[in-house]
Amino acid sequence: MDDVEEEKTIWLYPPYIPRGKVSLCAAYPGAGKTYLMCYATACVSTGRQFFDIIPFESKPENAIYITSEDGLGDTIKKRLKECGGDMSKIYSVKDPKAELTFNSPKLETIIKQVNPALLVMDPFQSFIGEDVEMNAANKTRASLNNLVELARIYHTAIVLVCHFNKNNRGDAITRVIGSTDIVGLSRSYIAVGNVPKEQDIKFMSHEKSSLSSRGKTKLFHIDPDNGGIVFDGDSELMMDDYTALRYNNIKKAPSLDAAKIFLLNNIPGKKRLAIELKNLAKANGFSYETLNRARKELNIESKQEGFRGAYYWIKTDKTLCDIR
Repeated sequence: MDDVEEEKTIWLYPPYIPRGKVSLCAAYPGAGKTYLMCYATACVSTGRQFFDIIPFESKPENAIYITSEDGLGDTIKKRLKECGGDMSKIYSVKDPKAELTFNSPKLETIIKQVNPALLVMDPFQSFIGEDVEMNAANKTRASLNNLVELARIYHTAIVLVCHFNKNNRGDAITRVIGSTDIVGLSRSYIAVGNVPKEQDIKFMSHEKSSLSSRGKTKLFHIDPDNGGIVFDGDSELMMDDYTALRYNNIKKAPSLDAAKIFLLNNIPGKKRLAIELKNLAKANGFSYETLNRARKELNIESKQEGFRGAYYWIKTDKTLCDIR
């Protein structure tokens, strides 16, 4: 080890997407994973932040989005544009004969030619090779090792998008389709899903991070008319917590003190819409009764602005801002 030179981790978006490494993004169909990765691709192409995460290098860079499921013209480009992407910096590959695989020399040629900061392959099972048994660790690892090397050599963040299997109540690791070796190889793994009992709010939870502490869960909703992805705040819950919420399997409700801390963290300024706080609280597992009790104990006022206007929760001079 005396001869090994230490290397710092370089991030695309810390700690969710590292450069020079392979990451995983998984979800059930319809949860929003493709839209989310179109958003990430658009952010890279313009050098702007991903949710509230400042990029490691705030400059526009090239990106590649390769898909075998969605049409480039009617779906992918449309979503990239809705997310504000720079089309001149985003590339894709037409592969009608499905010849492109992780081991294909063509893949390295494409990466070398474009020099992308981000490469998304959606879904990854379309590119692993028809002769590879996805549930066999020795075969998937052999196929994926080339991808790991390409990420390292060309300093590219490679994100593999995949579906969950049919194990609806399994944990975040065992739900990933194929061998668990796929999760083991990935240096970062994000899961995407719908917040239970919420029509529009989705979550992106950081289920695995081999290079740093895991990031907070990001809440968002999709709005094509307002930048594609709209950031709704952070959550302390992970995918398994949301699964438990869906099946009413929460053993212990969040405490009143936790609700107070949540309120103080999510009213960064003087005030915030009450409905936004209520939705965020539900996504974090707080009941409205607990949240409202926390508001009262903190001396946060609830006021309606204007005739039939929206309600805001407002910090005052009497608001307690130190929770011990």
